[in-house]
Amino acid sequence: MPGAQVIEIVVSWLVTNALTFAVVIVDTRRLSAQRLERAWTPASRDAAIIAFGLLALPFHFAKTRGTWNSARGVAGRFLGFKLGLLVAFLVALASGLLINAIAWALGLPELE
Repeated sequence: MPGAQVIEIVVSWLVTNALTFAVVIVDTRRLSAQRLERAWTPASRDAAIIAFGLLALPFHFAKTRGTWNSARGVAGRFLGFKLGLLVAFLVALASGLLINAIAWALGLPELE
């Protein structure tokens, strides 16, 4: 099918960004007031996710989980970054499964 690769790339970008937005928005809603103060503003959040995709997740979690003011805060940043890497892996895995299901449903040929 001509253009199947383009369709798959666009669907991949849309699905991955939608899942990334969902994770960050749900996480932001669960944050305490203190952590929420450290979160990106909505415009910055949106720009970071659109520009960097999954790579924005470790930085979101690091930014909201710690500070640079104390050793405990720095440890929180590093733990948040690790949590963000784990969440990014899970989003990538879910995205891959969804993309394959969509490609199968649309009858797109498998890429080799």
